[in-house]
Amino acid sequence: MRPLIRIVLALIALRAGFADAAPRTVYEGTLQGAGAVVMELDNRPAADGTISGRYFYTQYGIDIPLHGKPAQLVEPLDRSALPDDVRNMTRDSGEADFDHPAATWRGTQDKDGYRGQWTDARTGKTRGFTLRRIAEYDPDAVARSSVEAITDRIAGGVGSGIASGVAIDMRQAPYATLKLAGHAQPAGPEIGSGTVAYRMWRDPRTKLMYPRLSRHPDPVVMAGVNRLLEQQHWRMNLAALACASTRYTDDGPAAGSLGDYDDEHVTVTWLSPAALGIVESGSTYCGGAHPNNHYEPVTFDLLRGTYLDWNRVIDATTAGKDGDPGTSPALESFITRLRDKATQSEQVTNGEGNSLSCADVFPEYLAFELDAPGKLSFVVSGIGHAAGACLGPQLDVPFAALAPILKPDGARYLVPGVKLK
Repeated sequence: MRPLIRIVLALIALRAGFADAAPRTVYEGTLQGAGAVVMELDNRPAADGTISGRYFYTQYGIDIPLHGKPAQLVEPLDRSALPDDVRNMTRDSGEADFDHPAATWRGTQDKDGYRGQWTDARTGKTRGFTLRRIAEYDPDAVARSSVEAITDRIAGGVGSGIASGVAIDMRQAPYATLKLAGHAQPAGPEIGSGTVAYRMWRDPRTKLMYPRLSRHPDPVVMAGVNRLLEQQHWRMNLAALACASTRYTDDGPAAGSLGDYDDEHVTVTWLSPAALGIVESGSTYCGGAHPNNHYEPVTFDLLRGTYLDWNRVIDATTAGKDGDPGTSPALESFITRLRDKATQSEQVTNGEGNSLSCADVFPEYLAFELDAPGKLSFVVSGIGHAAGACLGPQLDVPFAALAPILKPDGARYLVPGVKLK
């Protein structure tokens, strides 16, 4: 089946699932002899009396689906373990095959938790389990919008499952938080100066590295930025682990992999007492219509402890006719002059006088990046797959040349950076 058809069918199933979704209870505890697990189950049975859920071993973080009557839940086989005829018949369904169980969970749920016996369907081996009730939440309240879900399905195949702008914490997303908290550890040397520095942190389950500040003159700012850095790291880890869990629902070449997040590049391009610049780049894929080729700069305000609002530095945006922010006329003129100067000696056209410069996509696909030794780069980011060759910096200008668009207090952010290499 063609990828786009599979995506449409998956989205139909996804939307239908959301329509019937119920609040869920999250449990945490131990499966005897197998280790710590976290589980979430529907609070209310469907019309046929069944409930759905999922669980993961904390050591691995990979979701295993659950379905059945509350007294007996089934976990499915990995699709690679299904008989060939069954696998061929259900290929591209996008769903787990609960008719061929790997194990069953027989137990009792009450206000305190979930207790019972797990049985391996192949060997008959049993293990006791005792899970305590941790939290209750509504997955729909934190789920990605239809547009976000479609984008994830087309470009790359899966995403974090959590809407942008929603904090991953015990109040809003307890299941995801328990999957992620406490796993990343410092990896590599401290880089920076005596005033401001960072270290890379690594989740051993995904191998994905992301920085945290290790030194800053303001501890409140440092704590705030590190929370944001952790959230960035967590979202990428969630997407990687979501791809790994497709071993139960998908037969594609990326099923069960980390979606190439283990090859993701996260680079610190700039660090000063005032700003931290990071670039997330790579090509992730977990069964979408095409890989998600991306180059995404992220800049943090180390004076305020937040993401950097570029309007504090330069005349970046203005309110459009529909109320949404658009590129300011001053910035458009500045970029045009910069582009014309950069390409005047090497103008590339399509033979009909039309420019083929990647910088021509500005300002629609414009992002900003701080780079050594003290310059602002104008970056192509978020452009469609077909134009992915243009991703990355296309123009740059030294801090000293930003005067025509510099805000009155913008110079506070353009202080010298520390040596990163």
